[in-house]
Amino acid sequence: MAAGNYSPVDGASQVYEIHEIPMDRLRSPSYRKPVVSASIDTLNDTKSQTHLRNLSGSTATSVGKDEDASLRRLLASPTKITVDGSWFREIACLLVGGASVISIIVVLAVFSDSPLPDWPLSITLNTLIALLVALANAALAVPLSSGFSQLKWVWFKQRPAPLGDMELFDEASRGSWGAARLLGNARGGAIGSFGAVITIVALILGPFSQQVATYPTRSAISSRQATIPAAVNYTGVLPGDTSTGFVPILPMKSAVYSGLFAEAGQSFPSFTCESGNCTYEQYSTLAVCSNCVNLTPFLTRYCNETTDQSQCGWQVPQGALLRDDKDVFSMTSYFPSLAGDMPYTNIIKLIFMGTEAQDGQPLNYNPWATQCTLDYCAQTIDSAIVNGKISENVTAEIHNNSVVDITNSQGTIPVSIISSENKTLFISEPAMLGIQSWFSTIFTNGSASRNSSFESLNQAALVVVNLTVGISSGTTYFDTDVVQTFYWDYYEYADGLPKAMSDLASAMTVAFRSFNGAIPVSGIATTLETYVKVRWGWISLPLFVVLATAVFLVLAMTSSSRSGTELWKGSALALLFYGLDHATKVQFGTSGGFEEKKKIMKDVRVRLDDDRNFGSVLRS
Repeated sequence: MAAGNYSPVDGASQVYEIHEIPMDRLRSPSYRKPVVSASIDTLNDTKSQTHLRNLSGSTATSVGKDEDASLRRLLASPTKITVDGSWFREIACLLVGGASVISIIVVLAVFSDSPLPDWPLSITLNTLIALLVALANAALAVPLSSGFSQLKWVWFKQRPAPLGDMELFDEASRGSWGAARLLGNARGGAIGSFGAVITIVALILGPFSQQVATYPTRSAISSRQATIPAAVNYTGVLPGDTSTGFVPILPMKSAVYSGLFAEAGQSFPSFTCESGNCTYEQYSTLAVCSNCVNLTPFLTRYCNETTDQSQCGWQVPQGALLRDDKDVFSMTSYFPSLAGDMPYTNIIKLIFMGTEAQDGQPLNYNPWATQCTLDYCAQTIDSAIVNGKISENVTAEIHNNSVVDITNSQGTIPVSIISSENKTLFISEPAMLGIQSWFSTIFTNGSASRNSSFESLNQAALVVVNLTVGISSGTTYFDTDVVQTFYWDYYEYADGLPKAMSDLASAMTVAFRSFNGAIPVSGIATTLETYVKVRWGWISLPLFVVLATAVFLVLAMTSSSRSGTELWKGSALALLFYGLDHATKVQFGTSGGFEEKKKIMKDVRVRLDDDRNFGSVLRS
C-alpha cells in the first residue's frame, strides 16, 4: 500500500497509509501550509492513482467518496483567498464625497447675494456647509485608506522592501499623521506620496470651507413708513393792533429765538422713519435763505470836518455808521418799504460793522463791515436719515428778485416763487408783513462799547457783560441781546456771522415745513440686512481634494492591476493567511519581546512572492 509523507507544524515527519490519514487534521490550517511537493508527486504517480481508485470502493476504508474528492481538490491546486475583491465601495464613497462638495456649491449658488436664510432650530448656512464637509471628509477617507492599503501589497510585490514599510503604509491608511510619516520616509513611491499629500491637505478642508461664505450687511428696502415734510405755502399769522397790523404765530417766534440764541446749529423738521434709515428723492420746499457779503472794501472814513475825534468814524454806502471812539461793534437793520425799494422776497438786511478784526491785535484798529440778508426762496433738498439722525443738503436755491409795490395791495399779493419742479410756492402777504413787523422790534439798531461813558439809545435795554471773547476782553455794553449774540458769534466762531444767519434761516424754514401748508414727501425706508456673499476662490481646495482623491484611486487601481497583486487592501485576514514564510520567522527567534523584534525588523527585507501551493507569501 502506498504511503504519503506529511509534515505537521512541529516539523516531525510521520508516515501514514493513505487510508490512515486523519482528515480532521488535514483540514486544519497547520496542515494546509506545509504540503511539500514530494507528497503531491507520490499521489500523482500511477500506483497512487490506482490505489485511490481501488480505495474508493472499499468498505474497510475510513475515507468516504466526498472526503476523497475534497482531498484531490486541495492537493491539485494552490489555495487562494480574496478579500473584498472589488473597488465598488471605494468608488461609491468617492461619488458621495464629490456629491457633498457639489452640494456645497449648489447651496452657495442658491443663497449667494441673498438674505441670510432663517431655518428651523437656528440652523445656519455655515452649519449646513460644515455637515456637508464632514460627510465629504468621511467619504473620501475610504478610497484614500483603501488605496494606501492596496499600495502596501503592490509595494512588496514589486520589490524587496523593509518589513517596517508594512507599518508605514498601515499608518498612512489611518490618517494624516501616518501619511506625514510615509511622506517623510520617502516610501510608497510617487503614488503613495501623492496620496499622502492629499491626506494632509484634507486636514484644512473644514476651515477652508468656512471661508467660502461671508455675511456682510447691506441696506435693503423695507415696507415701513418714511415721510418728511415740504412746505408749499405759509399763511401762519395773527391779527395785531393798529400799529403792527399782523404778528407771527408763536411757532414762528419760537423758531426765530431758537435760531438766534440756541447753539444747536442747523434746525431740522420732524420726520417719520420707522426703520431708522430712510432716503428721499430731491424735493422742493418754501424756505428762508441767507447770504452774507463783505463790505470792508467799501468802508470810508468820516469826521464831519472837525478835529473832534468823537465825531469821527466809519461808514458804508448804505449809510450805516460806526463811531470809532466808542463803538467796537454795531448792527444796522433795513426792511423793504411798501413802495418796493428792495426785492419783494427780502425779509431783512443787516449790516454789521466793527473796529477790531477777528484776527487783529489789541488796540490796533482794523475796521470791517459785513452785510447779511434774509429772503424767501425755494430750496431743492436732499434728505437722508441714517441710524435715526437726519442730514440735509441744499442742492439748489431759487429766488424771486421782483420789486413789487404793495402800498395799496390790501394783503392780496403773496410772495410767490416757482420751484425747480415748476411748482408755485408762496407765503401770504399778511404772514410776510407780520414777520417784518415783528422783526423791526427785535432787530433794532444797536452797538457794543467798552467805554464806561457809553450812552445807549435804550438805557432800559442795556446789557452789560464781562466778556471773555474778542481781542480786547473786559466789560462790554450792549444795546440788545440780539447785538450781543451776533458779537459773540463773530468773535467766537470762524465765519460766525454767516453761520448765525444760516442757523436763523434754517430755523424759519423748519417753521414753514411744520405748518399746515406742508405736505409729506414719501421716501424709502431701508433696513440693514445680513446677506450671503460667496468668495468662490475658497471652494478650490474642496474641489482639489475630490479630484485628487479620484486620481489617486485610479492610480492605485491601475498599479494593483498591472502588478497582478491580489485585491486584499486593508484586510487583516490577508496577513493571517499570507504572512511571513517559515524561514523569515526563524530570523526573529522565539525569545525576546515585541520591541526587540521591532529592532530586528529594521534589517529584514521581504517580498510578496507567488507560492505554488498557497498562492502568495512574504519571503525574505
